[in-house]
Amino acid sequence: MKVEELSVDERIKGIIRERGIEELYPPQAEALKSGVLAGKNLVLAIPTASGKTLVSEITMVNKLLREGGKAVYLVPLKALAEEKYREFKAWEKLGIRVAATTGDYDSTDDWLGRYDIIVATAEKFDSLLRHSPRWVKDVKLVIADEVHLIGSYDRGATLEMILSHMLGKAQILALSATVGNAEELAEWLDAALVVSDWRPVELRKGVFHIGTLFWEDGKINRYPENWESLAVDAVKRGKQALVFVNTRRSAEKEAISLSSKVSRLLTKPEIRGLEELIPQIEDNPTTEKLKRALKDGVAFHHAGLSRAERTLIEDAFREGLIKVITATPTLSAGLNLPAFRVIIRDTKRYAGFGWTDIPVLEIQQMMGRAGRPKYDKVGEAIIVARTEEPKKLMERYIHGKPEKLFSMLANEQAFRSQILALITNFGIEGFRELVSFLGRTFYAHQKGDIAALEYKAKNVVYFLIENEFIDMDMEDRFIALPFGKRTSQLYIDPLTAKKFRDALPKLEENPNPFGVLQLIASTPDMATLTARKRELEDYLDLAYEFEEKLYTNIPYYEDSTFQGFLSQVKTAKVLLDWINEVPETRIYETYNIDPGDMYRILELVDWLMYAFIEIYRLFNPKKEVLRLLSDLHLRLRHGVREELLELVRLPNIGRKRARALYNSGFKTWEDIVRAKPSEILSVEGIGLKVLEGIYHHLGVEDRLKEEKEEKGVGAGKEMSKRKTLDDFF
Repeated sequence: MKVEELSVDERIKGIIRERGIEELYPPQAEALKSGVLAGKNLVLAIPTASGKTLVSEITMVNKLLREGGKAVYLVPLKALAEEKYREFKAWEKLGIRVAATTGDYDSTDDWLGRYDIIVATAEKFDSLLRHSPRWVKDVKLVIADEVHLIGSYDRGATLEMILSHMLGKAQILALSATVGNAEELAEWLDAALVVSDWRPVELRKGVFHIGTLFWEDGKINRYPENWESLAVDAVKRGKQALVFVNTRRSAEKEAISLSSKVSRLLTKPEIRGLEELIPQIEDNPTTEKLKRALKDGVAFHHAGLSRAERTLIEDAFREGLIKVITATPTLSAGLNLPAFRVIIRDTKRYAGFGWTDIPVLEIQQMMGRAGRPKYDKVGEAIIVARTEEPKKLMERYIHGKPEKLFSMLANEQAFRSQILALITNFGIEGFRELVSFLGRTFYAHQKGDIAALEYKAKNVVYFLIENEFIDMDMEDRFIALPFGKRTSQLYIDPLTAKKFRDALPKLEENPNPFGVLQLIASTPDMATLTARKRELEDYLDLAYEFEEKLYTNIPYYEDSTFQGFLSQVKTAKVLLDWINEVPETRIYETYNIDPGDMYRILELVDWLMYAFIEIYRLFNPKKEVLRLLSDLHLRLRHGVREELLELVRLPNIGRKRARALYNSGFKTWEDIVRAKPSEILSVEGIGLKVLEGIYHHLGVEDRLKEEKEEKGVGAGKEMSKRKTLDDFF
């Protein structure tokens, strides 16, 4: 189908042609003929790189230009939201405004009312629905990218409830590369279904076993025995490879091992380009290994790296500087990072009680990364047979079908939160109405019977009434109480809110940072660091040392909660070190954690600390306790001791600059105002732009001008590097 034949606005065709696209891929054409352009719901299940995003763009922009309103594009990852936001900005030349929103779950984000395309994570959009911003009623189209995540234990219920809310209110377009029961999903959404195996780049699939590569078509190739030869061979051909392994440490180990073999194949310009990347990476134990591999054209990619480091790796891979990435499966979850050859070293992973097979759906998602449109005519996906028979792996993963998606609405934690939201934020007035809404879910469609869900809902309602989240009147109608409504708006599990409220008497008796940090670490919304067996005794000793500061009893060592409690103590101790300005590198080494883990914990504790303060405000808070909590929140955000709190309230002043100012004698805002600009500019990390921002915040912009008039050109080591005061004026 030619772009010219599309029955859409000519301006849309023009922008598509500007991208060099004159003809649509067959599945794209089928999708756009399905009725989706006329408002029909659609489930589109086609391989990676077959053009799902373009179908969604055409559908969105066509609808917005014809009908107005808004389109919401849901993604599973913040990084993916940023990627899609950049892609969709191309449509702004048609007057369509694009925004992305991923954080702050306690906000209506009224500013989004000014935008037409809104890219959001599912959790963010779910939280927005609970705040009922005025602009939500204008949403005419919801696009669910990676819709197979409806079967994810952690996140599936959120996506399912969003789609249940929007069914009948907005058009729905559900996208995925691999869905085992796409027909069932389409039936639930009353949607047209387009399923295809067509790919723009042919995909060859095979299994490698001790030097022999068995292709699915029966052909055989020979290589050196080690699977690494597959990655090196791809680089020799001028191509790139992705290697999927099952643990972070394996990703790091294999990257360093491969780097010695790949380095010999790099050109001098490539070596120079890689050397320029190294200074952009912060120093810590994890990145030291990354730098070793990176200078030789290889990188590892996992959740232990910071977002900035992962982005740097992804960009350098797209540019062709990095030849091989070794990654955990997180990389297969939607980021546009294809390679000529995908090597899957591991088909098993550790899951709590032992090693289990990775699902077919996930392996096929990984294989789908093989083949780069515009660069490759063929992509290769190769599974390494390490312990299993090659034939078994061929049957299971290459010829096998992806697993069926099953509703995860019955996940107790997610269900509890969603039931509360239905009552307090979505106007569900009674139990019958609640059951009626649940009958619209994918769970109800799939099971054909919601008796089990109804029973679970009844138990949740009892819990909510018993703990004063909600009440019931004489006619059995729900009454949303302030505690319940605020809990739902804060986007926390009701069990988290209950733990917060129950701890308030002890908090007021003994307000202290460690008690608060352990309390937050004990909630179901907080991801804790695991206390390993060899560490248990140390953290038990620490718990007894801090026993008087805790708001909970230390469990008996045979109690099922014992190890979990010590993991909470470990997490609290890491956070205590953070607010006491222990250097990050020492934290990583002491607790054997990666930077990505630290950032994730800090992000979570920032949200939960805010939620704790908001819950406390509902219960006649004591001013001095509220002040301690607010100060602790700021200390957690910046990682500082109490004496730096005044300084970190200034713009662009974090823990390093605040400590440098303090140690140089600038301990208060008043000290900064009294000082000469040149004195402040002599402090490490304080440049002219930072100082300008500080002065603007303090309302003393004229301080720079005064010094210039007194002394002419200002001094300061930072100015000599960047600008003089004359340049500034």
